[in-house]
Amino acid sequence: MSDFFAHLLGLLRVEALSPRHQALFAAARTQQSAFARHATLESVLTALADAREETYPEREALSRALVAEMQASSSPAWTASLVSAYAPMLRRLRRRLLANTLPREDLDQLVLSTFLSVSRAFPLSRWGDWTAVRLRQQTAREVFRYLRKERAEQHETYTQAQLAEWLPDARSAAPVESPKRPSVRPSFVKRDAVLVHLARATLPRSDVDVLMATVVRREKLRAYVRRLVDGDTSEAERTYQRLKRQRTRLMQRLRAQAGDAVAPPSGGG
Repeated sequence: MSDFFAHLLGLLRVEALSPRHQALFAAARTQQSAFARHATLESVLTALADAREETYPEREALSRALVAEMQASSSPAWTASLVSAYAPMLRRLRRRLLANTLPREDLDQLVLSTFLSVSRAFPLSRWGDWTAVRLRQQTAREVFRYLRKERAEQHETYTQAQLAEWLPDARSAAPVESPKRPSVRPSFVKRDAVLVHLARATLPRSDVDVLMATVVRREKLRAYVRRLVDGDTSEAERTYQRLKRQRTRLMQRLRAQAGDAVAPPSGGG
């Protein structure tokens, strides 16, 4: 979890507990029976943090009351309060996210915006129980659905015609999985073309073959290993682990070289 995400949750808690929202909460106490015994929003958040089994009925009622007020009002008090109440869940979800396709700050925003979107659309009239569990499950489901879509878009597979145009050796390459899409983002074409050019110039043929299969043609490394090692499970696993480490080191080195290769020339005096 990024430091920014923890900082953002802290700011939202400060907003939730701001004295300027006290009048708003006092008015809500007359409408929401779950708030009746609580003099402040801080008292509500304290009760929601009590995870003992016997407190579940009250926590359920408080959660539903917060969601109802958030859906009915545009005040930031309810948004901040609901996020603060579910901060432990949001932290756990954020820690699960390992996505190279998005910057850390974008992942922070994804978790928060998805949770708030799910909360605004939560059907209180249809689902009368297990509110916290449903919010958690729906939020995680939507976050991972978005990341899967983003990852698929950023790993589009090249067509054979494109491979033949950019990389002449690809004409005779063994066919792999059918391409997911016929189009490719220009930034990825440029990146991979540079990497393959550098690989051919600096690496042994065996290393180039690995990169061509797994970087350019998007073949899974395990599938590539199965083509190399047929039938011997233990040998296939050893080969897979070796090539995985080898490919990681190669990609780090090639990306550093690619950065130098595509960097604009510095101005000279």
